[in-house]
Amino acid sequence: MLPPSLPTILATIPLTAAAATSFGTIVHYSPTKSSIGELEAVFNPTTGTNGGYYSASVVPDDVYGAYDYCNMPHARAREYVIPGGYDLQYVELIHRHHKRTPHASNTFPYEDIAMYCDDVETVYYGNPKNGVSVTNIWWKNYQDPSNPMTYYKNGFNGTCQFPQISNAGLDDSAQHGRDLWSVYGDKLRFLPKTFDPSTMRIRATSNAITSQVGGALVRAMYPHLSEVNVWQQISSVDSLAPGYSCSFADSVRSAYQGTDEWFEHLDLAGGVFHRLDEISGVDPSDSGWHSWFDHYFDNLSSRLCHQLPLPCKISNSSDCVSKQLAEQVFRLGDYEYNYIFREAANSTLYSATHYGAFIAELMSRLKRKVAGTESTIYRHNIAHDGSIAPLLGALQINTLRWPGMGSEIIFELWRKEFSHDYSIRVLYGGKPLVTNTPLGTLDMVSYDDFIAYLESLVGNNGELVYQFCNSS
Repeated sequence: MLPPSLPTILATIPLTAAAATSFGTIVHYSPTKSSIGELEAVFNPTTGTNGGYYSASVVPDDVYGAYDYCNMPHARAREYVIPGGYDLQYVELIHRHHKRTPHASNTFPYEDIAMYCDDVETVYYGNPKNGVSVTNIWWKNYQDPSNPMTYYKNGFNGTCQFPQISNAGLDDSAQHGRDLWSVYGDKLRFLPKTFDPSTMRIRATSNAITSQVGGALVRAMYPHLSEVNVWQQISSVDSLAPGYSCSFADSVRSAYQGTDEWFEHLDLAGGVFHRLDEISGVDPSDSGWHSWFDHYFDNLSSRLCHQLPLPCKISNSSDCVSKQLAEQVFRLGDYEYNYIFREAANSTLYSATHYGAFIAELMSRLKRKVAGTESTIYRHNIAHDGSIAPLLGALQINTLRWPGMGSEIIFELWRKEFSHDYSIRVLYGGKPLVTNTPLGTLDMVSYDDFIAYLESLVGNNGELVYQFCNSS
C-alpha cells in the first residue's frame, strides 16, 4: 500500500506555479458527456461510427480532422495556424505507428482469408561501425506444409508477420513525414534543411514496427538522408511504450475495471460476443477475448484498413460479420478507451502513474529549453495506442476515442517576441487539444501554468511517479 503521506484519492488544487508542491496532487476532471461514453448511444445502431472512418487512409480536405482510425489526422500546412507575435523554440511530437497487420494474439484460430506482405522487406541485421562488412538481411516469411503445426490455429495464412507495418502503412508514414516537413520545414522554417543529429532526435520503442514507421517517415522529411540513429531506452524501463513496471498503476486500473460500472457494458454486449464467437471460432470461455473488445476491434479494423473483407465463418462463407456488427465493436472499443483513460474516477491517477515517466521527461526538456540548457529543438517519438491514450488521459482530453493509426500529439514551446514570456500549445490531430482541466484548450497557454499542471501529476522531477510505482 502507499505510505499515508501520499494521496490515494483525487483532490483539487490551484493550478498555478506557486501552488505546485514537490509531489503535487492529481486532480480528475470528468470528461464531456457524449455518445462515446453513453451506453444508450453505444448500443444504438443509428449511432453508426460517430462520424468516424474505418476504411480509408485519405479523407477529403473538407472533412480533414474527422476521426479516421486507419490514418488519423495530423498537423499539415493546409490547416496549420501560426500564432502571431511568437517565435517557436522547441517541438516534441509523439504519435502512434501507422497501419499494420493485427497482433497474432488478435487473430482468430482460423481465418477465412490469407494476408500477403511480399511487397515489404522487413530489414533486420547488425552493422559494425568498425570491422567486417555485412550483407543486408531482410526477413522473407513463408509457410512450410511439411511442418505439422503450420496450419494448426495459426490465424492468417500467407506471408506476413503479426504485427508488421504494411506497405500501405509505410505509404501513410511517408505522407506523415512530408506533412510534418510542410509545417516545420517549409512553413515555419524551423527545422534545418539537413538533418542535424545534435539538435534533432528520433526515438522508437523496442517494438520493431515503430522503427519500420521511422524509416519511411524520416526519409520523407529528409529525402537525401540514407541513415539515422533511432534512439531507444532499455525496454524494462522504457518510458515511451511504456515498459517500466508500476504495480500501483496496474492495481488502480484493475480495481475500476472490476466494478459493476465496467461490467455493465460487457453484460449488455453478451449477444455481440456470442455472434462474433459463432463466426470467428473463438472459444466463448476465453477470458482474454471477452474481458474487453480489444481483440475483436484490432482484427476487424486491420481488415478494413487494408480494404479486406470482414470475416466469414470457415464452414459457411455466407455467414459473415456485418458492417453493422463491426460498427458495434468499434463503438464499444471507443467506450472502453474513454472509460479506462477518462471516465473512471481514478483514470487520471492511472494515466499519471502508468505514463508519468514520459511526462516527467517531457517536462524536464521544456524546463531545460526555457533555462537555455537543452540543445535539441525537435524530438520525434514513435509509439503505440497504449502510449497515446494514457498521455491524453493525463492531459484530460474532453472526450477520448481509441487513438487510431498515426494519432499525433505535438507539444510546441513558443516565446513571445522581444520578451522572455513563454507559452505552450498542444496539438492533437493538428488542432489545439481541448481538455476538461482549468487550462481549457491548450492553445498558447501560460508556460508556468502548464508546467504547474504537469508537476501536479508527476512532481517537480518525476519523484511522485517514482514514489507511487515503488510503493509496496
